[in-house]
Amino acid sequence: MLEYSRRVMAKTRRHQGRLILGAAVLAVLTTGCTAAAHMVTLEQTEVPSSAHSSLPSAPARLPSVPVRLPAFQRGVDIDAYTYPGQDIAAAAAADVAYIKSLHANSVSISFPFFMAGPSSSAVYTKNSTPSPAQLAVLVNDAEAAGLYVSIRPLLDESTLGRSRVHWSPDDPAAWFASYRRFLLPYAAMTEREKVPEFIVGAEFSTFEASPHWNVLDKALKRSFHGALGCSNNWGSQDLAGNGSGTAFAGNCGNGVRESIDVYAPQNGNLLAGWEAFDSSLPRGTVETEVGIDAIAGAYKRPYQHEWTAATSLDTSVQAHWFTAACRAAAKEHLGGIYFWPLAFSNHPATGPTLTYQGQWAGGAGGQAIAQCFRTLQREGK
Repeated sequence: MLEYSRRVMAKTRRHQGRLILGAAVLAVLTTGCTAAAHMVTLEQTEVPSSAHSSLPSAPARLPSVPVRLPAFQRGVDIDAYTYPGQDIAAAAAADVAYIKSLHANSVSISFPFFMAGPSSSAVYTKNSTPSPAQLAVLVNDAEAAGLYVSIRPLLDESTLGRSRVHWSPDDPAAWFASYRRFLLPYAAMTEREKVPEFIVGAEFSTFEASPHWNVLDKALKRSFHGALGCSNNWGSQDLAGNGSGTAFAGNCGNGVRESIDVYAPQNGNLLAGWEAFDSSLPRGTVETEVGIDAIAGAYKRPYQHEWTAATSLDTSVQAHWFTAACRAAAKEHLGGIYFWPLAFSNHPATGPTLTYQGQWAGGAGGQAIAQCFRTLQREGK
């Protein structure tokens, strides 16, 4: 529970930024994008300085074992924010053990980076950004447990000041140069640890087709020889099949493996709605994020997080949403589904709460994921 106490303290210090965050959420509600999915859930500012993070010694680590791409990725997303003094080894072990208990075969590890506002041309790290060595501990544990692993840098919107989906850099060349410097040490780590997939961009809808991605990809491939990926935003199409559609090709560079983050609203039968949405996707598409708050009414706005007027939780919302999404993804022959988010914590199964309404680990949502993954495993998926 220490991690959650620290996040609550950090959350208080973010009070002055609420107006900026509120504006970004309003933009999401107007256009229907996933950006709000990351605004509050698990994201935090720096915490007071404390002892250095605890890392196991090299002899204690098992050699990394490459895990083949599953036919269907039964996945969980880890939102890997760290803090000074954190026991990295304990958090990694706890998360991997919980993920395995869900009958998952895959994990996607998101880690934050930051910007000093939307006009900045540089990215930077904080104490809450895990180092390559810290991420390697989690990667190593996951691969030793037989999990397919991907890693994904994720731009923290609290410092950007707006939605990732609607933002683009004022100076693309300078921004991509800074982003490349940030990513290269992680690319080298993923190569050493035999990580099969590095997702280079997430929800950068307005500049996913920029030619600068090809230059970045070329630089990363000098250090990393696995697959490069791109997490697209679900766009304006809703689960009833209305809107502009979700076709994508060539985003984040040529030859990049493309996936999609899905926070599309709907009314009516959830399973039918998810099947309608999934049938519009190219066969084999992986849904890299599916999440929802445990709040009545969230079906209509699954992208919204931190419902300020909420006085109680309804965990059945998550259970029904996750069950329908999981079953539909398998039925419509997608390549997999990942549920967002699991905290990087030595006590991951502690939600949802009124403070973190999107958490599902340890609740009815987690049980629904486990049941669906168990069924798919028995069916050979």
